Amino acid sequence: MKEKNKMFKTVVVVAISAMTELANAVGISIDGVRQHCPWSNNVNVTFTVTDSDGCFDTRVGRVRIKSVVNGVEYVAYDGISSPGQHTVAWTNPPRGVKCDDCKTSAELFLSDPVPSGDDYMIVDLVSGAVTYEGLFVPNAKFASFTGQQMSNARYNADKYKTTHYVLRKIPKGTYKAKRGTGAFRSWTTDRDYYIGIFCWTTAHYGHVIKRTNGQDATPWTDFSLKSRRWTPCDIRGNTVPSGRIATYPSADAAIDAKKWRPLELLNAKTGMAFDIPTELMHEIACRAGTTTTFFWGKDASLAPQYAVYGISRRHTDSQYADPPGTRKPNAWGLYDMVGNDWQWCRTYVGEGEPPDVFTPGKGSSDRWYVRGENIYPTDPARLSADVRSSAFSKSGVGYSFRMAYIVPNAGK
Repeated sequence: MKEKNKMFKTVVVVAISAMTELANAVGISIDGVRQHCPWSNNVNVTFTVTDSDGCFDTRVGRVRIKSVVNGVEYVAYDGISSPGQHTVAWTNPPRGVKCDDCKTSAELFLSDPVPSGDDYMIVDLVSGAVTYEGLFVPNAKFASFTGQQMSNARYNADKYKTTHYVLRKIPKGTYKAKRGTGAFRSWTTDRDYYIGIFCWTTAHYGHVIKRTNGQDATPWTDFSLKSRRWTPCDIRGNTVPSGRIATYPSADAAIDAKKWRPLELLNAKTGMAFDIPTELMHEIACRAGTTTTFFWGKDASLAPQYAVYGISRRHTDSQYADPPGTRKPNAWGLYDMVGNDWQWCRTYVGEGEPPDVFTPGKGSSDRWYVRGENIYPTDPARLSADVRSSAFSKSGVGYSFRMAYIVPNAGK
């Protein structure tokens, strides 16, 4: 069957009334409307969002695509988008619609600037600068979206999977977690903590090890958005879970780059105390306040929307996991909390009762817990919010990780 492929030249540039000065800086164009078969309800619309003046550095855009068929207007797509080319599905067009029956147009609305606040911590992996941003506040043009959805759209971009790392604040409070026991228990945190919205990518690592004195000459093309296999010693340089990571005086120190672990380097650059989360920190973040089997609820059939799983025959580091952020996040904007790759936790297997959420209990085993499952299981039941396994911290197989930061108590 010959494929239909109709192109439309409609270009619409729209700015919010409070931001008319940006009207020439942003724009949207319909690049094509594609339909495999005229009688199919599968219609894809490709559009491009342009941003010549960096408006999206502090904003997100709402895109509304409309199609007129036989004089009737339909909303083909309504969502939040970033600059670049995108393809979206018109999931419910009128029966029998053909691409050449459609007159398609697009509107772009800009949000207000990112508000101040500390809901997100943004770490510049190259300079070591640490800044904070708040959750978006929907205005009239974004009224049908939540602030969390708007923030998700902002941070699920290549910038935050390469040169910058984003952590989401988990406010102090009381949360329920199983910690592998089969029964919920309430845990109270006396401090806020932050946890990465993505697992570390090889590109994150590449920008951390790059130093101004030019000692590392690895080209950035060697780093990807996929995760790298790590052991805890590779990550933090200290195999004692409760031990403090060493902080060197300068990220440009003339030492062997192979002896520098990524969190050691980052702590040297930032002056912060980043580490791997404990198992309780990971589970609380994964559940995002829920107590259901899955962090998205009870329905296992929804698993493909939230997790990468059921994929076999990937045995090389470069193919082991998919890039982060290809599935929906949890309610707190954290991606890939289950599926894709196991994630190290700073907790010994067989340890005693931990004194609190932030401190691992004492143990003598060299096995550490990992959380979240990987790409291989075909049964979505393996993607529960409390799924766990373990591995040797030194000689065992490597897994992924997301970093965390515990906010110190005042006066400590």
